Amino acid sequence: AWTIVISVFIFFSIIRPRTFLTFQNIHFIFYVSSMIGFLVFAEAICLISGNFDLSVGQIAGFSAMVAAVMIVKTGIPGYLGILLVILIGGCCGAFNGFLVGKIHLNPFLVTLGTYLMFDWLTMVVRRGSVLSLPAVYLAPGGSCIFGIYIAIFILLGGAFILSIILSKIRWGSNIYSIGGNIEAARRCGISVDNVIFSVFTVAGMLSGISGLLYTGYMGVATSNLADGTVFMAFAGAVIGGVSLSGGRGSILNTLGGTLLLGIIEAGLTM
Repeated sequence: AWTIVISVFIFFSIIRPRTFLTFQNIHFIFYVSSMIGFLVFAEAICLISGNFDLSVGQIAGFSAMVAAVMIVKTGIPGYLGILLVILIGGCCGAFNGFLVGKIHLNPFLVTLGTYLMFDWLTMVVRRGSVLSLPAVYLAPGGSCIFGIYIAIFILLGGAFILSIILSKIRWGSNIYSIGGNIEAARRCGISVDNVIFSVFTVAGMLSGISGLLYTGYMGVATSNLADGTVFMAFAGAVIGGVSLSGGRGSILNTLGGTLLLGIIEAGLTM
């Protein structure tokens, strides 16, 4: 993935050197990739485990809207709002994980249903936008002068932490084992149901982070936030080398897949 990223970047730099090959454009590509990047990470973890999640974008929008409404209505401090949006995303992901991991329902049907459910619930909570959010809450998405660099730091830091977790910790090894051969993993003593439940929960938390970054990027929480991003989440993960059949993939390579999408979009626009 990184070889393709470098090649495409060089290609657009040759065609549009004055506009594309600039420091402002490079860090802007990283910046806009931070929001979709966490949805890509969420989808990648699900795919590695042999599952997938169609509702990551709707979880991001729903968690961002609920957190924003609670902050404005109850006066919750911004820093607690950051934890709140991640917690709400985790609860949404845990709901998916319970249906898929514990009850053993088909992940396509479950996440398609929750896609529609979370989309509807977002409209129920608030149809429109939520304004006057605290600056601390908006800062990670780029509302302040250093917000762009905060978002980039969160993206790169998140990719590094997830990469360490998947490669160095037993939970990560279990995910690869289940994605590679679920029956063999079960016979080796791995608690398949619990791992799948935790995978969807973590995917929901990552989607909540994406919702936080989208809110900071836009400056408001909207009822259509992160709509239509599920295809890009799949594309970034697959371009980054994550196998659709499970058991194979790397978070750092999915970061490359995410940046590739950003480079292509910026290059074609220019």
